[in-house]
Amino acid sequence: MSLLQVDRLSVRYPGQAMPALHQVSLTLGKQDLLVALGPSGCGKSTLLGVLAGFIKPTAGDVLFGGQPVKAPGVERAVVFQNDGLLPWLNVADNVAFGLKLQGVPRAARERLVAENLQLVGLADAGQRQVWELSGGMRQRVGIARALASRSQVLLMDEPFGALDAFTREQMQQLLLQVWRQSERGVFLITHDIEEALFLATELIVLSPGPGRIIERIRPVFGQRHLAGEPVRAIKSDPEFIELRETLLAQLVRARQEEAVA
Repeated sequence: MSLLQVDRLSVRYPGQAMPALHQVSLTLGKQDLLVALGPSGCGKSTLLGVLAGFIKPTAGDVLFGGQPVKAPGVERAVVFQNDGLLPWLNVADNVAFGLKLQGVPRAARERLVAENLQLVGLADAGQRQVWELSGGMRQRVGIARALASRSQVLLMDEPFGALDAFTREQMQQLLLQVWRQSERGVFLITHDIEEALFLATELIVLSPGPGRIIERIRPVFGQRHLAGEPVRAIKSDPEFIELRETLLAQLVRARQEEAVA
């Protein structure tokens, strides 16, 4: 069953001659990890903003559970590239912050915090201060906070873009584990082709000028990793490399066509 449905979505910002998004359609189900790939200016962040309820579409329909998305909601949690943690709160209180605002009783908050810190590998970090944590650990806290909100969908805005290559790969593996265990739909945007191929159960490629879907594929590399295949073996597989190069060439052509137009 689809959680999110997007039908012929278009977004044009005031004063802009060209739409940021044009006629985008997609669905996101409970078992999906949908990745939107594209260069800067292709409308990835605009699309995530519409799904989150931050941006109103110019045309088209965006539904969650069959109901129009008109504003942010707790059923759709957002994880940003900047973790957005509150520096005056410790790790546990950061994870519990949204629950406290929702009026969740203290005992239930503490249980959810413990469960989700364990899920992201930070079971013993609840009393640490956020300024003590590495970038990767801070992003783990941000993911735990989103999971603790009891959302049905995670919307992820290039969450690993600011991390070094080694930490980024660790976080990609963590996300696959969390996605499988938490049984939530995930929508993630990225400009990193390897990341998109490794994570996605469905991958959409967005082209700039205006942002539109130019390719849809269903990679299986993340499922292979969850089945036990090492990440480096997957990313050095000739099939992975060939698909990576094909997507890169497609994005380069789309950028060149935009420049000519």
